[in-house]
Amino acid sequence: MSIKLIQLKPASFYKKSCFEISQLREIRLPAGLIVNGEIQQPEIVRQKLLQILGRTKNEKYKTIKEPWVVAGLPEVKTFLKIISIDAGINEITDADIIFQAKKHLPFELDEAYINWQLIESKSNEKYSQVLIGAIPKIIADAYTYLLESVQLMPIALEIEAVSLARSLITESKDYSGQARAILDLGATRSCLIIYDNNSIQFSTTLDYSGEIITTAIEQSLKINHQQAEEMKIKLGARYNSRTNAKYYKAISRINDKMIDDVLSALEFYKDHFNDQNPINHITMCGGVSEWDGLDNIISKKLKISSHPGNVWKNLNNDNLKTDKGLGLNLAVAIGLALRATQKPFTI
Repeated sequence: MSIKLIQLKPASFYKKSCFEISQLREIRLPAGLIVNGEIQQPEIVRQKLLQILGRTKNEKYKTIKEPWVVAGLPEVKTFLKIISIDAGINEITDADIIFQAKKHLPFELDEAYINWQLIESKSNEKYSQVLIGAIPKIIADAYTYLLESVQLMPIALEIEAVSLARSLITESKDYSGQARAILDLGATRSCLIIYDNNSIQFSTTLDYSGEIITTAIEQSLKINHQQAEEMKIKLGARYNSRTNAKYYKAISRINDKMIDDVLSALEFYKDHFNDQNPINHITMCGGVSEWDGLDNIISKKLKISSHPGNVWKNLNNDNLKTDKGLGLNLAVAIGLALRATQKPFTI
């Protein structure tokens, strides 16, 4: 539903980070241009890309001439999973990883791009854990072609969960003995990510979004979509005696289902993963995470502290002029920009 662009520059002095934001832009996309992660109308999306880059006539944005970019891949089309291999971390080979990955991928290996990251185990040296990421070639190629059509050269294409963790996990903090859950509640889709032992361990999508909530209000109260959206913002997620009973019933049903799904995912992680640490905080992001009262409802029902995160924590914050609410929608873009600072050409 939007294109977001973040450009970083070296900070003038060192504090929390060596980088600060030099450009922060967002352009909304009309419905139907990108559907379920697939680009349906590439030429219109291309024009929007040129607009956000400041390369169209009468454009309000300063032109960005730098070609290098790290871009996000559609979450619904990507695959992310930790697998275990019966070999020590110093013995494992690329062939071992590819052979095992074939057993887990939801698509044929020769039809996908795949990458992986070794994760050190603290308790067992006889097997290795590997974080596998993959996407169908037809999807990645479509995004690459689109970027190259506006003279952008991709350094990397990245799965959203990885970008979210990079922006919302404090780089300088020691998380020994504890784990974090990241709850990304967006306009059209949501997901839960578990970060433990210095890596993403688990990721799952949730049948929950801002659009689903608005549609439920619209149908329950028999009002139009715009009225339902305005009511959602005005009344929030918390119950009060003045709230329309039908409104509260509609949102409660959806919120309770989402919380039950989160609880099931947390229990699955506890039962099926080795070396796990207790999850003592849920960091929320995405536009719906700002919905008044939702964080308190989640905290109370899950008995885990749950609050919107700080997406600026790994940047130099002094020169930021952006409100916190906008930042929660920019978590993925900020994570991508931080990836671009890792000097990829020297690795």
